[in-house]
Amino acid sequence: MPASRSTVAADDDSLLLPRGLIFLASLWLIAAWITAIGLRPPVQPSAATYTPAVRLMLFLVALGLLVVWPLMRLSGPPTKWAVRRTLLDLVVLLALMQVVVWPLRLVTPWSAGRTFLIDATLVSWTMLVGAIVATALPRAGASRVVATMLCAALGFMGSLTAWIGPPLFPWTAADLADGTVDRLGALTSLHRLTGGGPGPVDDAEWPALIVLAAAVVAAWIVVGVLTIVGTRGGRGQAQPIS
Repeated sequence: MPASRSTVAADDDSLLLPRGLIFLASLWLIAAWITAIGLRPPVQPSAATYTPAVRLMLFLVALGLLVVWPLMRLSGPPTKWAVRRTLLDLVVLLALMQVVVWPLRLVTPWSAGRTFLIDATLVSWTMLVGAIVATALPRAGASRVVATMLCAALGFMGSLTAWIGPPLFPWTAADLADGTVDRLGALTSLHRLTGGGPGPVDDAEWPALIVLAAAVVAAWIVVGVLTIVGTRGGRGQAQPIS
């Protein structure tokens, strides 16, 4: 009986909302707002004065989603129900993000299409990072270090490629000029998208979003396969990651 009760308690814990994460994420959003925009409105409030601060705030939000959250989760002890815990985290974080992103249309010149593209891009990169977290969460040691480095690489890959690409591979200059390299990383993608005005979004951005979404689907299929294999082959020996 005690063993069965402890198992039920563990199952219940895997479905509880992460209240600590909600609190910390809210504090991060408040800190990002104060850092980027401040507590006092500008002397002449307009879209032109607010947009640079909004871009900085979204950069800080993305940094929290793509680097700080994985680092926090992967710094704790291994979790049995890794996929459930990760999905609950993603629901909380992405719901908070919606509250932030869409009202920004009131203080920026972004069209509805551009705002959707910014939102979908940030959601997709976060889901991709979430797949890495879900895979590494039930493990310990070097696996978590590698996973944390991968999450950071997804965020800064565009910047690193733009920095080391031209000296090592001169033929990549054309890709740098047309912004292809910017789409390789989450932070550079976000910087590129938030820099647009009220005009229509570049047609090349939509295929890039589709490719990113396909990568997210593929990553979570891999997580699902690993979950099924771990559940079937690890009963009594290994812990499932579901």
